Amino acid sequence: MAADPDLVAQLRPVRLPPDFTAYDWHGGLAIFALALIAGLALAFALRVFTQARVSAKAAAARELALARSLAPDQRLVRQSRLVAALKQRAEEKGRHTEAARRQLAEIRAAIDAELYRPSPSLDPDALDAAILQTFGRGVGR
Repeated sequence: MAADPDLVAQLRPVRLPPDFTAYDWHGGLAIFALALIAGLALAFALRVFTQARVSAKAAAARELALARSLAPDQRLVRQSRLVAALKQRAEEKGRHTEAARRQLAEIRAAIDAELYRPSPSLDPDALDAAILQTFGRGVGR
């Protein structure tokens, strides 16, 4: 649809208030503030969506590696907390197989039996391997 040139010529010019076209520091400050807010929102959204997620297996391995420097009784307490957290997570999310849940329960029972003894007989390195073995091959990649 083409506009009729005669009809367009009869239109009055656009009238704006005199202060509308004036650019002052208030407008510049408002534009800067809006740009800053938009930039912060974009940075937050990018951080949330592009942040690397650590797998449960990697987090458990890191926690066990940090516990290696502790005394044996403190290391056993740290392993007990980790197994309890993994067991709770497995029950809530259902990501582990039934065999892994059973294995976590057995590890937890073994730790509980040794936790309050004066000299625990559990091998901490074997316990670390057993904890990491509950993840299996495909989970936690």
